[in-house]
Amino acid sequence: MRVVITCGGTGGHIVPALAIADIIRENEPHAEILFVGGKNGMEKELVTRAGYEIRLLDVQGLSRRISFSNFRAVARAIRASGEARRILKSFRPDLVIGTGGYACYPTLRAAISLRIPTAVHESNAVPGLAVKLLAPRLDRVWLNFEKAREALPKRSRTLVVGNPLPRGYRTPTPVAMPEGCEKMLLSFGGSLGAERINRAMLSLMKSEAAHPQIYHVHATGKREYDKMHADFCAAGLDACKNLCLLPFITEMPRYMAAADVVISRAGAMSVSELAALGCAAILVPSPNVTGNHQYKNAAALSEMGAAVLIREEELEKELAPAILTLFSDGERRRQMSRNIREFYHAHANKRIWRDILLLKKRK
Repeated sequence: MRVVITCGGTGGHIVPALAIADIIRENEPHAEILFVGGKNGMEKELVTRAGYEIRLLDVQGLSRRISFSNFRAVARAIRASGEARRILKSFRPDLVIGTGGYACYPTLRAAISLRIPTAVHESNAVPGLAVKLLAPRLDRVWLNFEKAREALPKRSRTLVVGNPLPRGYRTPTPVAMPEGCEKMLLSFGGSLGAERINRAMLSLMKSEAAHPQIYHVHATGKREYDKMHADFCAAGLDACKNLCLLPFITEMPRYMAAADVVISRAGAMSVSELAALGCAAILVPSPNVTGNHQYKNAAALSEMGAAVLIREEELEKELAPAILTLFSDGERRRQMSRNIREFYHAHANKRIWRDILLLKKRK
């Protein structure tokens, strides 16, 4: 079996792509897998580290505002389609799978033109623009949410499978805490970073310096790390063994498994990861996403007692009391853990593999 997987930009696109690659390799160890991503995203580092080959296209995303950069983005996408076509002709895949990102559209479009079976995985309840445009021409659109069907053209061949997760989320070994630490707080605002969350975490860490029993690990996102690290050191926090600042967490399952409380965005992949490990979570949805879908995700979990919802603008007022409450109430944490596990699709990987075999037969 030969498969091209196209993804990129952020962890929300790359994590499910790597999970699908793992599914293929586990079921067919000799399968040949090639990733296609963008030159400016995180995919090169993460895909290479996972042991897969990747080719890179010169692509960029569209701005939400009308701007000249959008004309450049369209021109690059057209050129990238030609390059993607050359890659596919050379590799001769049985199937091309996309999970979102700037490189996804031109690669899937090239696959369609070459009559190669195609599939895309959409993790959010509100499908992205590329998925909406391509859906009627794709052989399959895998969905995490049943509701996402409503936003796609009726001719779309959809299948609800849930979110695939890498094998590390099944039985992770928790990371060890420094000596003397009793509780662990894990926080992150997405793979690229979130300035407002980073500011809130810096303020929180300043107060935690006087509480060495709390081990706080915060991932700033690569784009925000240099500035955050400078402020972290200026405050003398680098001398505190209970405070750890990272640009990005590559072993996220191990950190989640160790954490008593997790502060996270509310993207669909993040929610699936939290649900798989039964994390007691405080969700801070991004206000800058299509259809405000992160708030809807967080609200659904909050209503079920599966997470605490805090809006960005309320972080300074509500975050510290929420953390204190969860740290001091072990029974509530355990109940939240049980509740959030209800949102985990345990059979997503099996469903995707069965459909991959079905799509491959169509070639």
